[in-house]
Amino acid sequence: MSLIKARIIISGIVLILFVFLFTGTEKISIFLSDILPPFQFVPALVRTITQPEALFIVGLIIIILITLIFGRIYCSFLCPLGTIQDILIWGSKRIGLKSKHSFSRPYNGLRYTILGLVMAAAAVGVLSPVGLLDPYSLAGRIFTHFLQPLITQIYNLGILTLKPFDIYFYPKQTAFIPISALGTTAVFVLLISYLCARHGRLYCNTICPVGALLGLISRVSFFQFTLNKKACSECSQCENVCKAQCIDLQSASVDMSRCVGCFNCLHSCSRSAVSYQRRQNHKSANTWSPGRRGFVIGSIASAAGLVALNANIGKIPCIRFAQATPPVTPPGSLNTTHFTQACTSCSLCVSACPTQVLTPTFMDFGIAGLMQPKMNYEKSYCDYECDVCSTVCPTGAIMPLSLDEKKLTQIGEAKLLEDICVVYVNHNNCGACGEVCPTHAIRFVDKENILYPEIDKQYCIGCGACQLACPTTPRSIVVHALPVHKKAEKYTRDPQVILPEVPVDQNESSDPSFPF
Repeated sequence: MSLIKARIIISGIVLILFVFLFTGTEKISIFLSDILPPFQFVPALVRTITQPEALFIVGLIIIILITLIFGRIYCSFLCPLGTIQDILIWGSKRIGLKSKHSFSRPYNGLRYTILGLVMAAAAVGVLSPVGLLDPYSLAGRIFTHFLQPLITQIYNLGILTLKPFDIYFYPKQTAFIPISALGTTAVFVLLISYLCARHGRLYCNTICPVGALLGLISRVSFFQFTLNKKACSECSQCENVCKAQCIDLQSASVDMSRCVGCFNCLHSCSRSAVSYQRRQNHKSANTWSPGRRGFVIGSIASAAGLVALNANIGKIPCIRFAQATPPVTPPGSLNTTHFTQACTSCSLCVSACPTQVLTPTFMDFGIAGLMQPKMNYEKSYCDYECDVCSTVCPTGAIMPLSLDEKKLTQIGEAKLLEDICVVYVNHNNCGACGEVCPTHAIRFVDKENILYPEIDKQYCIGCGACQLACPTTPRSIVVHALPVHKKAEKYTRDPQVILPEVPVDQNESSDPSFPF
């Protein structure tokens, strides 16, 4: 089997598995979340820092080792966004947008500036640049924001065609994606599509910080691509098939910092002038210059200086929060600061959530949390018997919780607005909030056969079921975030408490329990 075929098969399998990870059933997502993210660079790096786990540490070491040995083959074999770009490049050739590639000089100024800024931002706890540009997170948003709704619509249409045959299935729903988040993802899709059609893997070699960082490592990789100038007839076949546009026939050199290891050049040369062999010790034209080295090292030093001089940067409202009250974060995220400093906005929790309560945001967390998800209680609620988000989160932004721990984790606090509640305003029984509360945090006080709701905050976990069930507009019961999560008390019924007796119609059941 040729190296090209091996690449196509492996990258194709990896891409299909990622599609199932973000669009499959709950069980599939949980299973694949233990296999795929540990071998993605940014999730492995962030998880190693935030919540060290053996598999993620091993995955990070493997990525670095294979780059040191083979160059940037990660970008062609394991990166889902890289495979998507290869498909777009292949498609653009098929429709005649771009049939050949040619050598292009690197945009190193822009490339390493982006890398330096991303590293500096990450060093001070701002992951929004990483989340926006990271290929894993970007691919995850593409799958969640576009592919999952499409697959769901096709599935629901298929269900309709079976109804005439008396075959019934439950329709599926997808998470609510606001226009701001959808538009941001769409801009990146259009940008990458244009770059692929006109310039091959230019996104990987100019914008992607992972590509830039792995490119620096691949400059000293053990195996490298070389051109034999004596054997080369300058037919340009290798240059025409180079998606990275990194083969310079005039200098007979290959820029290994941009080469993504697709192996197209090896099979295009009929004279075997292109070889993949052990790196030569002599100095090449592509040596990492002292100026470039100083720039990257200086960026890291600047980031360290920012940390030392402004350790309280997270307290600045415009950086941490865009709203006066922060959004509610998922159970296991510990606190808002931890969540925003560890979440890369991959939207895996959004796609895997069975009740679709998680919604990507744009600026709800401020500039430090672009595209990070929040609990959207206007659309759904957090299932009391579910801990999927903490199970699938790859970066440790949502820490793993047992189901028993999750059931006692206070992520928010429900507050009753008596000036809106129909019971207090119209003096009519409602009880919608009490019906759905899983922790018995909502109790009722009997006043002249009218049951007035009250909230016992020690039992409330902020699941949002009461807010979703409230029939008033605007809602008369609203969950407010707890910036630092707490532990709720476990409900135990007091045997001395006597439930109020509510008069019932003689024609109806005489069951003394609440009618709701």
